[in-house]
Amino acid sequence: MERYSKEHSSKFQNRYSEEFKAFICKEFLTGTLKRRQIEDKYNIGHGSLTTWLKDKGYDYSKPSIVSLPAMANQSNEAPKKSKESLSQLKKELQEAKLLAETYRKMIEIAEQEFKIKIVKKSNTK
Repeated sequence: MERYSKEHSSKFQNRYSEEFKAFICKEFLTGTLKRRQIEDKYNIGHGSLTTWLKDKGYDYSKPSIVSLPAMANQSNEAPKKSKESLSQLKKELQEAKLLAETYRKMIEIAEQEFKIKIVKKSNTK
C-alpha cells in the first residue's frame, strides 16, 4: 500500500493515495481506536479522517464501537429480568383495561344524564 499519491508535485494537493485513505477509513470503522488516535497513529492531519469518511459516504458522527455484555452475566439475569418485565407488562395491561372500562362507564353515564349521543355509530361517515 502506497501512502502518498504521486499525481501531484505539491505535497498538499491530493497528498494521500486512495488506497491509503480507504485503509484508514476501514480501520476506523472496524477497529477499537477513536478518530484522534488513528490520526495520531498514522500522523495524518486532524480532520482528514472525518473528510475521508464524508467523501466515502459513512456516518462518521456515530461511534462504531459497541460494547456487549458478558455472556455469563446475561444468561443468569435474562430469566429474572424477563419474569419481572412480564409481571410489569401484565400489571400495565390490567391498568389499561380498568382505565378503558372507566372511560366507557363515564361516557355511558354522561349520555344518560345529559341525554346526548357521545358514541357514534360505527357505520357513519
